[in-house]
Order: sequence, then structure tokens, then C-alpha cells
Amino acid sequence: MKKITSLILIFILLAVFNGCAKKEDFAVKVNDKAVSMTTYNQKLNAIKTYLQKQGIDFNSDQGKTTLESVKSDLLENLISNELISQQVSKSKWDLNDPEIAKQVEDLKNQIPDGDYQKWLDQQATTNEEVVNYFAFTVNVEKDVTVTDQDVKQYFDSNYSKYGGQEEQVKARHILVATEQEALDIIAQLKAGKDFATLAKEKSTDTGSKDSGGDLGYFSRGQMVPAFEEAAFSQKIGQVSDKPVKTDYGYHVIFVEDHKQAVKPDFAKVKASVQKDALDYAKNQKSQSYFSKLRQDAKIEYAESLKPKAS
Repeated sequence: MKKITSLILIFILLAVFNGCAKKEDFAVKVNDKAVSMTTYNQKLNAIKTYLQKQGIDFNSDQGKTTLESVKSDLLENLISNELISQQVSKSKWDLNDPEIAKQVEDLKNQIPDGDYQKWLDQQATTNEEVVNYFAFTVNVEKDVTVTDQDVKQYFDSNYSKYGGQEEQVKARHILVATEQEALDIIAQLKAGKDFATLAKEKSTDTGSKDSGGDLGYFSRGQMVPAFEEAAFSQKIGQVSDKPVKTDYGYHVIFVEDHKQAVKPDFAKVKASVQKDALDYAKNQKSQSYFSKLRQDAKIEYAESLKPKAS
């Protein structure tokens, strides 16, 4: 009887241990450091509660899609937080650095109602994670400087932020599936047909056809390259002589207005540009530094949370 009882006890213990082994007690491991499933669920519930208060219904199709996106972003945030925490610890950065405290204070001052803890809860984050983040950025960015050339290049790429105006074109277009359709439309326009009327009748672009193909004003970089090149090279009041082919189909373009770039006086805004250029350079360094950490990291997901192969 004693031997049988002992065997039964062994089987029970084995069953218990096997059950525990199968149960996932981590959401993700970052360089072999586990982030618990409890932490993942707590943060997920906090985010869901906040979004539900914003009117998101997680039972709807859109809500289900949103939830999948939230879960994916949350996992990546957990990885980011852990990587930053590990780097802070490894580098022995001083968490009591006055500059870190200043950054945290600045953040608190930007919170509309001033309730920092409420904001932390809504963001599903902790003060420790915030402090670690600023410890990371302050230390990674502290030696970043910019030259006069860097500042001028930043200004030339962003002068619209300082009261200037980028070069802009106002245009209409008619989008069709084939080149022959586009050529026929060009012939009709040259014969005197109204562009807006033809756009309403013929265009396959549902976003602009009802307004006669009107695209409004746009700057460089907002349209696909072939379309942009054609629109910015056409004269005002001119219809394209030949169709412009893009991945969307064939475009017939009519340019209604063309505003040239207007740059503000660099000397008058230089101080602001210098600050912005430095902030940009710092941000670029932090992103690059973190990207390397992420690239080199060993990541292991819980079976139930493994990202779907794209």
C-alpha cells in the first residue's frame, strides 16, 4: 500500500509540475529578462479602460481591429521599456541627475489637468518607466551639437515652420484605368469640354471626382513622384499634353495655380531654428541608439502573444 501511495503522489506532483510548465508566466523575454504576463494584462486593461471611456466598443469590428493594434503596440512598448531599463542599469546612469528631474517636471507641466498619476494610469505606464526614459535620452543626447551648416540645412528643409511658405500647386485631375481613356479625355478638353464636368463623369478617384477632380493646394512630397513632377512643371491654366502614369492609373492634370516658395529672413529666426535643429539632432541620435539596441536584442514571446508573420 505504501508503494502504491508513493507512486500516486509522484504522478500527482508530476501532473502539477507539468501544468505549471505549460502555463505561460511571461509575456515577453528581453535578453532573457522576463516581463510578466501580469504586467502585460494590467497595462492592457488600463489601455482598454481608457479607450472604452473614449467610446471604443471592443465588440465591434473596428473595436476588434483596434484591440489587435493595441496589443501589438503594447508588446513593443514593453520591449522598449525593458531595453531602456537594462541600458540605464548597465550604464549606471544617475537617476537623480537634475536634468532628468527637470524633464519629468516639464512633462508634468504639459499635462492639461496637472494630475500626473492619472496621466500615468491612462498611458499604462509608471513613474519609474518615465524616469528611465529621460535617463536614457538625457545621457544619449548630452554630447550632441549642431554646426552652423546643420542649422542652415534644417532651416532650408523646414522654413514653413518659421512663417515661410513652401512652393505649392493647386490642381485638378481625372484618373482613369487606361492610357487610351486618358488620351480621349485630353482630346475632349482641348475641344472645349469642361474639366470639372468630365472629372465628375469619368474619374475613378472617389476622393475627388465629386468636386470635379479638385485636389486643392499641395506641396512637394505630398503626391507620388510622377504626378508631382508633372503638376509642378505645368503652367497655370494648362492641361497635361499626355497622361501621367502612376500605380493608381493614368492621370489627366489641370493646374489652376502655382505659388512660389517664400522664405522668411533666416537671421530673424535663427535662434529658434538653432534650438529646433539641436532637438532634431538629439532625437535622431536617441532613435539610432535605440534602434541598435532593438536590433541586437534577444526577444522571446509567450506562445499566445507571438506576432503573426506578415
